[in-house]
Amino acid sequence: MSTATATAPLRVPAQAWTATLDDLYPAAAWDLPVNPALPAPRLPEPPEELTNLGGYREHYGPFILRELPVPGHAERLAAIDKAFPHSPYDLMLLVARDDVLRTHVGNTPDAVLAALLHAAYAFTEFTESPTATRRFGLAGARLGIGWNSDPTTDRDNGQWWDKRLHLHLNCWPAAVYGTARPVPLAAISDVTTRRSLIDPIAHIAHQVMADALRSAPLPPGCHILEPDLARDAALGLPVGLKLRLPGSTFLTTADCRVLLRALHTTAETAHRAVLMAFTGHTDAPAPWQRPSLLPPDVVQNNLTALPWLSRPTAADLLRLRAVLKDVTSAQLRLLAERRWTANRCLTLGGLSYNTAFFTPRPVGTSGEGDWYLVMQFKLVSYIGSSPAVGGAVASVIDRAGGPVMTPDDRARRAGFQNAFLDHFTAA
Repeated sequence: MSTATATAPLRVPAQAWTATLDDLYPAAAWDLPVNPALPAPRLPEPPEELTNLGGYREHYGPFILRELPVPGHAERLAAIDKAFPHSPYDLMLLVARDDVLRTHVGNTPDAVLAALLHAAYAFTEFTESPTATRRFGLAGARLGIGWNSDPTTDRDNGQWWDKRLHLHLNCWPAAVYGTARPVPLAAISDVTTRRSLIDPIAHIAHQVMADALRSAPLPPGCHILEPDLARDAALGLPVGLKLRLPGSTFLTTADCRVLLRALHTTAETAHRAVLMAFTGHTDAPAPWQRPSLLPPDVVQNNLTALPWLSRPTAADLLRLRAVLKDVTSAQLRLLAERRWTANRCLTLGGLSYNTAFFTPRPVGTSGEGDWYLVMQFKLVSYIGSSPAVGGAVASVIDRAGGPVMTPDDRARRAGFQNAFLDHFTAA
């Protein structure tokens, strides 16, 4: 736990304060390998992209493959064939209930969260099975299992299409990422893409969470990795807070659920503390409104008064304060008309993060180790997950430029989805 107190004022040299969001990146971040266009398959005639503001059955319709009951609960797990896939072999598992929305792990009943996590483990088990590996050509494939939490309702964000908690179960065959040629972050000239690959506050948020968790008890076998961009680049680990797990079977344990809720609660608490220090308020903003910022000297005093926040992290948060600007009503109206510009520079409307289970180990290789729980926090990024695939520490999934699925592609995809669901329901 940090020992920073109100009696030890924090001083940041004026010349160290930054002018743009890009200046928040650590110097080493510009060399991180990224993939700005990980190809994703497309339907020949995809439906219109719409936010789900009604019932899940009406919204997803024929894309719902099965509904799996959770004994003793009104919630069901809806297995959905995504209209806009992330990978050739993927599936979405939605917490399906309309009268009460379960938007994150903190407000999801334990039995429902357990069912989701058992499905996640079953996905890793299924893809590793010799039968599935041979049938679908999964040798060397990479897995990604994750979900988003974001209350923003005005501009695009990682949980834009449906605020219901839903897991993305992704399997990228080697053929999809094998030809990828990552480039340094500095080579990405498009600001929106660059800031979505690696959010400008990714490193600072990692430090904030590491400070907040410094004295928190963790389940046996779980260890927090300190921020280290050189290590992430060398090992191909995703950007963000990372906890090393004892193995994939950890997903099925009560300890895993306790850990996920503790991380969510810690993130909420830290976010409220920083938001209060910056604005004097903690309430979520109304659509197309953002709170006014307090003067830098007031923010400095507020941050110094947080006993758990380390001095280096507080200094970096002051740099963040230096680049943030108040937005006028006229500017917000203009951004509402130019959504892509909003995605580049308008902050999200609350605590926004992606959680993922990740292993750098390709499917079909031996060993159970090297499983991680990753949290990527967002300030302006319009995407949820930025997965580490194909030698990159972060990727943007290209849903517009990927290949159109043929009838054979769709048949193989359906075969994969149904085989996995049979495996899960038989377990």
